[in-house]
Amino acid sequence: MLYIIFTTPICNLSCKYCGGSLHGMPDTITYDKEVLYDVISKDKQSVVAFYGGEPLLQPDIVKQFIRFLPAQHFVINTNGYYIKTIEDVLGSFDTILLSIDGREEVTDYYREIGCYKKVMDAWDIVKKSDFSGELIARMAVSHKTDIFLDVQHLLKFFPFVHWQVDAVWSALWELPEFKQWVESSYKPGLKKLIAWWISEIKQGNILGIIPFLGIMSRILHGGGGLPCQAGDGAVAITTDGKILACPIAPDLSWNELGSISSGFHKIHVDEPCPSCDVYDICGGRCLFANKERLWGQEGFDAICDMTKFLIYELKKYKSVCEPFKDQIHYPQYNNTTEIIP
Repeated sequence: MLYIIFTTPICNLSCKYCGGSLHGMPDTITYDKEVLYDVISKDKQSVVAFYGGEPLLQPDIVKQFIRFLPAQHFVINTNGYYIKTIEDVLGSFDTILLSIDGREEVTDYYREIGCYKKVMDAWDIVKKSDFSGELIARMAVSHKTDIFLDVQHLLKFFPFVHWQVDAVWSALWELPEFKQWVESSYKPGLKKLIAWWISEIKQGNILGIIPFLGIMSRILHGGGGLPCQAGDGAVAITTDGKILACPIAPDLSWNELGSISSGFHKIHVDEPCPSCDVYDICGGRCLFANKERLWGQEGFDAICDMTKFLIYELKKYKSVCEPFKDQIHYPQYNNTTEIIP
């Protein structure tokens, strides 16, 4: 199971699509860490991911847990500003996700001026360390994004790129503008990016575009359920020990499943997702979007259409990818990449 551990809900940034710090929990961990140890020690396939806010506002907790918890894999999602504070334990991580949204002008527009350079400084520190795991560029994709140009740019530096589309809870746009962008920019960009990815595969070069790898993996090997496994094979632990299905919504009642001391119940996506013809691949895409539907049924359908477009485009190239199916098997463990953007 994946355990997403909040070290703090506080963030040092206030990105345009996000709004900054979370609410609904203390600023730092207040529960008995021995209880968490007992939970992790009973799970022989445990993955621990550090999350926030910005988890490295509490670097001592990260380092303590790295040395203390008997997890099989360690993951961190960070904006990179404070990566130097854990430089001495970077080699203990299996996956590091650095938040960067593409080209410098795009990243700095969404996040803050100078952010791109900060992340690339963090990239340099990681590259010079003894870290040998997956280094992932974690993008948020919104109205300034050119998916083809921004992913291509990041692949010059990062072996893996993943993105999530800024939808449903966006602070940057409403549904009409989103739908227009999907048709005029995102879908054409995806087609172009897929064509490039496939042309590289034909030459034996499998680029680390995680949504493509993950979806094609499910096409070739089968799948089922939410790729992120939220509320079933993955939970988030707040700083006061509550167990959440999804880490982005600590203040919603349906999202609270229990606590580390009392255990938790599981939760799954609702209809129409389980009856959908691509459910075996998509899994419902996003538990939060499925439960909340903040853009109404029209918005839910628009996101579903966007997701089906990506799946159908990749399905066209199943036969091309078949000879490489052993290499296209992603992820090997739940590294917090949701697969479906």
